Amino acid sequence: MLSGLSMFLNRAEIWVGALAVAAFLVLYWTLRGAPPGQSATAEDDDDAPRSEYRDRVIAAVVTGLLLILAGAYVAATRGVPWSLPLFAMGFGMVLALVMVNQRYRHSSPSLRRTIEYSNAILNTALLAGVLIVANVIAFRYGGHVIDLTRERTYSLSSLTMNQVGSLDRPLTFHLIYGRGARAGRQLDRIAQLLELYRTARPDMVKIESVNPFTDLERTENLAKRAPDLAVMQGGGVLIEFGEGEDAKYVAVGGQEMFDAPPPERSPASLDRFESTFKGEDALTSALIRIREGRTAKVAFLVGHGEARLDDLNPNGPGLGLWKARMTSNGYDVTELNLLEASVPDDVELVVVAGPKDAFKPVETARLKAYADRGGPVLAMLGNTEPTGLDDFLLSFNLELGKGLVIDPQLNFNHNMQLVHCILKAGVGHPITDSLGSERSVLIANGAPIEILGTKPQAKELNKSVDRRFVPTPIVKSGSRSWAETDLKNPRPRFDQDVDQAGPIVVGVAVVERAAEAAAATKPRLVLFSTRSIVENIVQGIEPTNLDLVMNAVSWLRERPNAVGITPKTHVALTLTADPLLRWRLVVVPTVAAVLTIVGLGGLVYVVRHE
Repeated sequence: MLSGLSMFLNRAEIWVGALAVAAFLVLYWTLRGAPPGQSATAEDDDDAPRSEYRDRVIAAVVTGLLLILAGAYVAATRGVPWSLPLFAMGFGMVLALVMVNQRYRHSSPSLRRTIEYSNAILNTALLAGVLIVANVIAFRYGGHVIDLTRERTYSLSSLTMNQVGSLDRPLTFHLIYGRGARAGRQLDRIAQLLELYRTARPDMVKIESVNPFTDLERTENLAKRAPDLAVMQGGGVLIEFGEGEDAKYVAVGGQEMFDAPPPERSPASLDRFESTFKGEDALTSALIRIREGRTAKVAFLVGHGEARLDDLNPNGPGLGLWKARMTSNGYDVTELNLLEASVPDDVELVVVAGPKDAFKPVETARLKAYADRGGPVLAMLGNTEPTGLDDFLLSFNLELGKGLVIDPQLNFNHNMQLVHCILKAGVGHPITDSLGSERSVLIANGAPIEILGTKPQAKELNKSVDRRFVPTPIVKSGSRSWAETDLKNPRPRFDQDVDQAGPIVVGVAVVERAAEAAAATKPRLVLFSTRSIVENIVQGIEPTNLDLVMNAVSWLRERPNAVGITPKTHVALTLTADPLLRWRLVVVPTVAAVLTIVGLGGLVYVVRHE
């Protein structure tokens, strides 16, 4: 008998029923003002309904409220569809009784109490239901976070999404704990970033945390497979690409993902504090290196006054920041003087980075020979000085036009020759499509690029078009821009007889059409009509420039997913106020609040008095 009683009491339905009965009695007692079986206090108002009617209404309202609770229990245990009838009966019963008995809320204290409690419970239930349904929908169908931060802290760039989306082997991030206060603060930021990678591809990306100070056996096993783990100081991430004996490993230390602590700040800069997190760049670059498994050699042509590759001054004209990004992505960046040697066979890409002096015929011939054997070229040229590459560009059906592109509307700091070119969605080219829409690049002293075959025949006299090469515009200036030919005019104005009207092409990608119709086209050339598109100072003003050029490098190498990421810089702004301003910030809102309260009180007194 005891065993049967124990089994009976272990059933959840028994306890749920008992709780329902207890809840009914408590609610009925509270709303009625007296326990069941005891006469309630008589109503003083003659318009109040009889006690039997009040008791029935209160009992029905309590039953409706319990049906709502029962619906919530069924939804949690059996499923939402099973709970809908209970919710419908409960809400319908309570709402109907509240509406019918509204006329008694002034004459019957018990019914007034019942209506007020019912409204409060219904509002709470509806709010909870909305929140629960919204969370369920977001959990099941959301997929992506909504990032409203200024630095896009909780978003991966489209470039990283391309890399993660193309994974064909499992990827495991081993989060390695570091020792020290700084490593502890960095750990949360790194873990947050890794979670974004996992969310982007949960079927292929996994995260494992490893504490080398407590998980000794596990750390030792990892160190045998990944020797780089032994030299990782201060924690970081060990990337494992693949599974089993074929897995590849690369270590990314915490010092590679965070800039060094800033020096002591001056009093003038106390209101602004910047900290740069390069975690996404470091991890994605390491992933690119481990996936490709080899180093691509890129040659920068020198000897014509090009910007220096070793210049890291962020406010200077060097290319050091671009070189650092390419190196982190696994490129072997070298310098090449075509007066001394031809382009080696192991070079996968040649970069013409803003020459100031013209190429000599022997250099042009060697560059043309490299291009004729299928080598891709990335060129950044202007028309302010002769380049000596006019015939080279003509071989790809391109030429630089006259004048400089200016824009009186879309420019930087009111300098019309520093033109912002908006990247429009739907261009249909990998170089720009992955950057998203409505981002802009900064074109300084840009020249119009003319594509042969698109102008009237009379203007292309003696210029043959090679149908093998197909140029596609990828960057254009705004509709209010034009190519100004009178550069000495301090107040330039558009002359329709001389100047070329916008939008003007300032970036072009050229592919070679395959001989066979079914074969894929081959990337051959990307031309930007400005020498300074990725100089340190320019990309500091507009970081999209570097993303655009890195996309061009990857596209020319036929690696659309191997791209770089712009580091996220967090800027913390602090308001610094002198004593007078601080006093005003405290007193003015306080006095305004007091006056508002006094005014509202006086208005209420006047209205009630009248």
